Order: sequence, then C-alpha cells, then structure tokens
Amino acid sequence: MYERRLKLFLAVAAMLAAVVIFRLVQLQIVRGGDYREQAAELLTYVELAPTARGRIFDRRNRLLARDEPCFDFCLDYRMLSDVGSAKTDTPYDRRAHGNWVRRQVRRIAEAQNVTRAQARMLFDRRRKQKWERTWQLASELTGLTRQELAQAAARAVRRVAAVRRSVGEPIRAEDEPQPITSVADEATAVNIRARLGEMIGASVRPSHRRWYPRGSDACHVIGRLGRVTVDDRPVTEAWQKHAIRETPGRSEDVLTRYVHGDLIGRSGIEKACEDLLRGRRGYRLMQRAGRQVADRPAERGRDVHLTLDIELQRKLAALLDRPGAIVVIDVPTGEVLAMVSNPAYDLNDFTRLYPALASDQVRLPLYDRTVAVRMPPGSTIKPITALAGLAEGKIAPNGTLTCTGWLISPTYQGLRCWLYKQSGGSHGPLDVVTGMTVSCNVFFCKLGQRLGLSRMRGWMRRFGLMDKPGTGLPGERAGLVVNRRGQRDIDVARQLAIGQGPIAVTPMHVANAMAAIARNGQFRTPLLVRELADERTRQRLGLAPLKRVDLGASAEAIALVQEGMYKVVNSSRGTARKHARHPQIKICGKTGTAQTSDRRIRIDTNNDGRLDAWGPVVCEGDTAWFAGFAPYRQPRIAFAVMVEYSDRGGGPTCGPIAREVVSICDSFGYLGE
Repeated sequence: MYERRLKLFLAVAAMLAAVVIFRLVQLQIVRGGDYREQAAELLTYVELAPTARGRIFDRRNRLLARDEPCFDFCLDYRMLSDVGSAKTDTPYDRRAHGNWVRRQVRRIAEAQNVTRAQARMLFDRRRKQKWERTWQLASELTGLTRQELAQAAARAVRRVAAVRRSVGEPIRAEDEPQPITSVADEATAVNIRARLGEMIGASVRPSHRRWYPRGSDACHVIGRLGRVTVDDRPVTEAWQKHAIRETPGRSEDVLTRYVHGDLIGRSGIEKACEDLLRGRRGYRLMQRAGRQVADRPAERGRDVHLTLDIELQRKLAALLDRPGAIVVIDVPTGEVLAMVSNPAYDLNDFTRLYPALASDQVRLPLYDRTVAVRMPPGSTIKPITALAGLAEGKIAPNGTLTCTGWLISPTYQGLRCWLYKQSGGSHGPLDVVTGMTVSCNVFFCKLGQRLGLSRMRGWMRRFGLMDKPGTGLPGERAGLVVNRRGQRDIDVARQLAIGQGPIAVTPMHVANAMAAIARNGQFRTPLLVRELADERTRQRLGLAPLKRVDLGASAEAIALVQEGMYKVVNSSRGTARKHARHPQIKICGKTGTAQTSDRRIRIDTNNDGRLDAWGPVVCEGDTAWFAGFAPYRQPRIAFAVMVEYSDRGGGPTCGPIAREVVSICDSFGYLGE
C-alpha cells in the first residue's frame, strides 16, 4: 500500500515537473524573444518630436510661409464627445468615458466625504456650470465666437472619430485634449492658463502653426495645409513608437511617416512640394530610470524658393477689381514673375473663412484662375495661327487673303468680320501683319481653312496648349483642343483659328505662348519653383521634364508675327491703340474677346440645388483678354490678362490693365535698362 502511494506521488510529481519544465522552455526559449521585447517596452518609452516644415521664399528671399511657435487651446475629447454624441451620430468609446466620469465622482466623494450618489449630483452640477463657463471664457480669451468654437470642436470630434473607425479599436486621442484653436500671443496664452481653474477639461500646450506673413498675396500659388485623413494612410503614434524601439537609429522611413493629426499640403506649392517641405520627426528613446538610450533631433524640411516677386504680385493684384487673372513671365529665363488670381483670401484665416469661400458660387474665390480655370482664348490665338500659316507655307510673307466682311454668307452671324457687324464694310485684301493689326476674323478663318484641323492642332500642341502648363501646381489643367462630333474638320479649323469653338486654355498657357513668340520661336516650360529646375527632383515628384524646343518657324515668319503684334498696339489701325499704347515702352500684344457657353451666371434663389432659367442673373458677358510682350525689339517680359464676364471686349477691358502691368514691371527693373 505504501509503495503504491509513493509511486503515485512520484508520478504526479514527475508530471508537475514536466509541466513546469515545458512551461519554462516555452517562456525562455520558444517565446523568450517576445517576452524580452515586452519587458523592454515596459522599461523604455519614446518621446516624439514633431516635424517642422521648410520655409517658402520668393525670388528675392522674402518670406512667404514658415512654421512658428504658438499655443493650442485644447478641450478634453471625452467632454467634447459627450456633448457631440447627443447631437450627432459620432462614435466614441463610451466605456472609457464612463470610467473617466466614475473617477471624477470618486475623487469628489473622497474630497467632500459624501456618498457616491451625492458626489454624482455635485459632478453633474459642476460639469454643467463649468462647461458653460468654459465656452464663455474660451470665447472671451481667444476672440472667437461661440459658433466658431463649436465648429472647431465638431471638427475635432469628427477627426478623432474617423481615426477610430480606420483603426477599428480605441485610440489614444480619445483620452487626450484636442486642439480647438491656436493662440500666437504668449501673453494671451498666459492669461488663459491663469483662468483654467474656472474651466473644465481645458488646457493650453505649446505647439506650432503655419504662418503666411503676406496674407492673401499669392494665396492660390502658395497653397494651404490640412490634417491628414485616412486616405493619406497615416500610422498611429503607438505604431511609430514601437517601430522606433525595434530599430533605434535606423528609422528613416518610420520618421517620415504621417501620424494622425499631422498637417499635410492640400493645395498650391504646399502640396506640390510636400516631399521637399516636410521634415523628419525626431525622438528620444528613454529608460524608465531616466537614462537616455537614443536621441534623434527633428530635422526641418527643405526650403523652397519661388520665382515669383511677391511685391510685384501685390502691385499687380491691385489692378484687378473683379474675377480675373494676370500672369507675367520672364522671357529670357522662362521664370514666372507673377500669378495673380482674383478674388483671393487670407491664408492665415482660411479655416474660419472656408464656409463663406466654398459657398460663393458667383466669384468662386477658391479657384486658381491662372492655371486651373480654362477659357476660350479668343483672338489671342491669332498670332499662333499666323505663325502656323507662314511656317506651313499656307500664306506667303507678302501674300494676302481678302476680307469681304463675311465668310459663308452675310446673314450667317458666326463667321463675320467685326467691321461688317458695325458698318457693313470689309477690310479687303490683307497680309499677315495687317490681318493681325485689324484682328480680322474672316482673314484668320480663311487661313485656318487652308491649314486644316490636323495642322492647327499640331501647332497648338507645339505651343503647349494641349498639355498642362508645367508649373507643378497640383490644380493646373491641360488645355482643351478637341474636334466636336458631327462637325466637319474645316468648320472646327476655322473656329480654332480665331480662338473659339472647341478650345479652352488657361492664362498661363496664353502667357507662355506669347513668351515663345517673343523668344523667337523657342518654347520653354514655365518655371515657378527654383528647386524644380533639377530634373531628378522633378522625376522624384512625378512631374514631366522641362521642355526647351524650337517651334520650327523661320526668323522671317517670327519677325512678321512680332511686327503684327507691335502694330496692334502702336499702329493707327491697331485694335488696342486707344487702350494699351504706352508713351515710353513699345508694347506688342493681341486683344481677345471670347464668347463663353455660360455667358450668364444665375443664382439658386429657392435653394433647391438647381439653377433655374428664371433665376436672377448676377454676372453676364464675355471673357476679355489682352496678351503680349514688351519691349518690341528686345522682349523681357510676356504677359496675359484675363477678365471674366466683360461687356466691353478685350481692348477696353484688359488693354489699360496690361499697360499698367508693363509700367509696374518696368518700375521693378524687369524690362532692363
């Protein structure tokens, strides 16, 4: 009996020993690495340093954008989500919020020596009073209205909720204060800190913001920032810290990854040069005992230098009092000196202004009219038509085409000369120079007919009118030159020859075409960012290579076109003499008046989402143009001026503006000595 019990005891002991040994092997050998890693994570922690973006400068090293220190006024997300959940369908971690409330109640019960029920009543009363007081003080101290603060809070809740949905589990942001607004003044931040005791869930923490010292100047070109979204594929802060622990000192890719809450370029140069401007995050890897294991300071992104002259930009912007655009290009280098799009907005106040900007369906202030809005070019296309006709031998340098006042018939209004419309007269025989001087539609329709659609499209492609301008701006659009279905090629060629019909281009396209003519037939892609002159950088950013090609026209043909553009402004018969002639500077140019398909803008008065035919007309007219270069013999600048919905035509509307553009450029020294 004794031996049997001893054997049973030894068997059980052996089994227990085997289990212990198996468990030890599993813990120390099989999963030892995992547990050592977890122990290391418990013994070490990572402090992340935010990224700092590079600065943006103009051609004369004037500051256009930079990161500057500021203070964020924050509200606890658990309070925001509690309020927001009653009004919106915003998900949040209710269990975590309930735990937080219970902790607050327990602290009140212990401090006041009351029951939990009494403590809960005190908490609810204090929360309601302090929450109202919090909004009141926040409005007083930050200068924002209650509505603006509420909108900012709602954006914070939506942002955190979107991250929570993408991750699929509770995230750290749900337990943290969320920034509501930035405070640049340190004295204001100190004042807010002094009043935090009167608020609930409020805090102030150091931060940084993007500051644009020029406000609205070149706002469409510089662009703006926005918070990263799920589409940007950000990682969580916990993932980034874990990756840094894994490979301290070798985390280049990890340090450049976006984290939820980071800022990213959303438009303009801020987006186009995001890879250059974005810096690298820094970190400190610390042990719980306080010993530093690894340290990588944050690195600021590269600075970016634009070819724009911001003072010139500001002066030219003052010339436009209605929706339109001005583009100025340096002829010898192809650098863009100015890109004015009106109306504009203050980049520093974009978040507050956005609802009004987005709802303005008449002036459309968010559109960059220099590269993102396409319009029919009208008669500004005629220099290209003339050069194509001469280069292709469809008209001799001294050859003529006869204007009878109309092309098809006197009653067909589509292809008649402006002189016939006014007085029933005609220009008679015209050569290329005179045809451009008087801007005769019949002459150029006949020339377009001789060239044919294929050659017309080919020359427009040579001038870059069918491609994107090439500035690198994310919003720029390629020109539109198409063949309408159901129309004969000859009809389309006639329309293209005078800049009407199935053609639409941007002011940048037109200005660069003028620069190519002024450059004696040498086409160059316009350069907006000095750093993008490097082909490897362009390839890295996914941009097309810079083009520098000869258009293939003879010197004689180029000279005739230049002479015709000179006489448009300076000849007694020129269509722009009264409006654009300069007393000291010999300007060469071409007027243009383009009929658009939407000559009238109506508004939705009954707010049903439709523009009814009986709605009130708020804008009406044609697209007015004036494009050219100066001075005549040694061109230094090329330009394009475009004004929307004009009722006076290109000469009267844009001619005086163009003359002032040339005068201002001369005062800045861009026309040489």
